[in-house]
Amino acid sequence: MTARPDVSVIIAAYQAGDFIATAVQSALAQPGVSLEVIVAPDDAGDYRFLRDLGPGVIVLDALAPGSKPTGPAAARNRALAKAAGDFIALLDADDYWSPDYLQLLLPLAQRYGLAYGRTAIAGWDGTERRPIPRRRAADQIDYSHFAEAFGSLHAVVRRDPRRRWHDILAEDVLFDIESLALAGGVAPYAAQAVYWLRIRPQSMTHGEDFINGIDAGYTAIIDRIARGETLVPAKERDAAIAVFRAWQAMNLRFSKDYAVDPSLEFHAYIAKL
Repeated sequence: MTARPDVSVIIAAYQAGDFIATAVQSALAQPGVSLEVIVAPDDAGDYRFLRDLGPGVIVLDALAPGSKPTGPAAARNRALAKAAGDFIALLDADDYWSPDYLQLLLPLAQRYGLAYGRTAIAGWDGTERRPIPRRRAADQIDYSHFAEAFGSLHAVVRRDPRRRWHDILAEDVLFDIESLALAGGVAPYAAQAVYWLRIRPQSMTHGEDFINGIDAGYTAIIDRIARGETLVPAKERDAAIAVFRAWQAMNLRFSKDYAVDPSLEFHAYIAKL
């Protein structure tokens, strides 16, 4: 019988054939942790070549040719349904981890149920543009760090049959706010564990549709939390909603300046504040 892995790494793949290997290799290179890497294609591309990178890489079936993409939440949920690890960790196909990412975070997650590392926003050339969280944190983070993050902070979190990604804009942020809320609003943090989030020129956050639509997306998330349609406990809802209110306010500020200067890039803009 094959032993259950410590961590199931969840990767959604959409038009990612040219760069996804970097993400998978960064997961496979994690020392001292047993893991599986589950790739869920959200297009008709052939990602089976990833299985050759090492044992433990599972590639789900691609979409049928001509099929409409289901979106990142649905793709991640397909991968999650196949997960066998005690813990799950999200890794986007564009991104990669520092070599000690899981080695640092897994012991904390085993003790507390979850643990967050630092996100480094980087250009496609690898140059760091800004860190998340923005304020220096010691060994814990809370809602205040999320409220000024304006970007993803992913956790290694214990697998729970209730968990899923909501089919909604900014679904990854909602997932991690749910994780924080379920932990009572405070979670362990290791700054040395780095999630490198790479911004491509064609990345979603560069599109005008995203800039114009994200406010409605945050409103939809706020409404879901307020109605009790997420796993955010009732006593944590006001604090969770305040995070997305802060993100809305920053997006409005950026949108006004972007209307004057369309050359602005969101993460570079935040870094200068």
